[in-house]
Amino acid sequence: MPPANGTRMAVAALAVAGLLSPVPAAAQAQQQEPAGSRQAQQQEPADPRPARREEPAGLREALDATVAAGAPGVLARIDDDRGTWIGTGGTADLDTREPMPSEARFRVASVTKSMVAAVVLQLVQEGRLSLDEPIGKRLPGQIDGGDRITVRELLNHTGGLATYDHAAEFADPEQYGKRTYTPRQLIDEAERLPRPERGRFSYSNTGYILLGLLVEQVTGHKLSAELDRRIFRPAGMTRSYLPTTWDGIRGPHATGYHLPTGADPGLPGSLRPITRLNPSFAWAAYGVVSDARDLNRFYQALFGGRLVGPKLLTQMRTGVTTPQAPVFPRYGLGLESVGLTCGETWGATGSIPGYQTFSFADATGERRMTLSVNVQRNDRAVARMLLAAVDALNRYFCGEPYKLPG
Repeated sequence: MPPANGTRMAVAALAVAGLLSPVPAAAQAQQQEPAGSRQAQQQEPADPRPARREEPAGLREALDATVAAGAPGVLARIDDDRGTWIGTGGTADLDTREPMPSEARFRVASVTKSMVAAVVLQLVQEGRLSLDEPIGKRLPGQIDGGDRITVRELLNHTGGLATYDHAAEFADPEQYGKRTYTPRQLIDEAERLPRPERGRFSYSNTGYILLGLLVEQVTGHKLSAELDRRIFRPAGMTRSYLPTTWDGIRGPHATGYHLPTGADPGLPGSLRPITRLNPSFAWAAYGVVSDARDLNRFYQALFGGRLVGPKLLTQMRTGVTTPQAPVFPRYGLGLESVGLTCGETWGATGSIPGYQTFSFADATGERRMTLSVNVQRNDRAVARMLLAAVDALNRYFCGEPYKLPG
């Protein structure tokens, strides 16, 4: 389905941007799992077997197209009132050719932003924050111009902040993925870069690092603890956590791959494994590890009104226009929309060395779909892989193949 020239440019921009999520990676690789985490994983009670729904028409075709376009493997999960459907394709590991685990964990990347935004909005509901107060009020001196940049502008990427992962420091994930970064170091990297125009959408992971610090300043607790208390436990997300520096992934997971800058994706061995990453570089911007079941539970709880009240939820889904339109046309407060043939659907995408994620739900959270591929690619040809994933979403939510507008 070759797009028209203007749309091709938009899709190419989308591909290079990595699904709205710029490309960073990690820090000092620590070889020991956090104390108690392995025990907690082993003691998690098994879920009751969910009712099995039928496979939506054409969805298998879309998953196969995602693999054919450059993903080693793909996992998709649907949850709705008709039950659960899980589909996989390709392989979890290019060497062993093992199949994708049906309950694979993965780095959800910028889907993290939806969760952090929900915590911030809970603090707004509690009267402890205002969306329109300057970030410098709570975090004086953390960012130049903090007396003018509001919490709302950080949430919807209109604060005019450079994104730190565009710094030369983050050119090679195989290098920065072995280092440890503090939030202050990430902000400093951003401050050395030219700033985009304030008031217009410009994706910035730096803003969410500041929001993570804001949550910690207001609550007096670590961001990971607030995510667990306010988001993961209420939504039943028992497989989700925000690591700090530990470089592994708990539970079953596929090997994550990346395509080095300048590598020819057509050559054998061009995709390099990069599963282990010190995630301190991502933290509040895109550091959460989860799985498809938990992400579907998150959007069910969020859009069902169990995490954020209706007025603030409406603001979360009131978006500014993005350069990725018409595929991903708007970004709200920690949420983005995908422009399907039956209308906009809200959720989030994420891209991090090793994994790319798509997670969306209908307006009430009753119909949810999450799709994960075990690769991050930023070559221009990856647009076909991204559009195949959007096609999978469209076949579920709209019941027909995806067609690019225009």
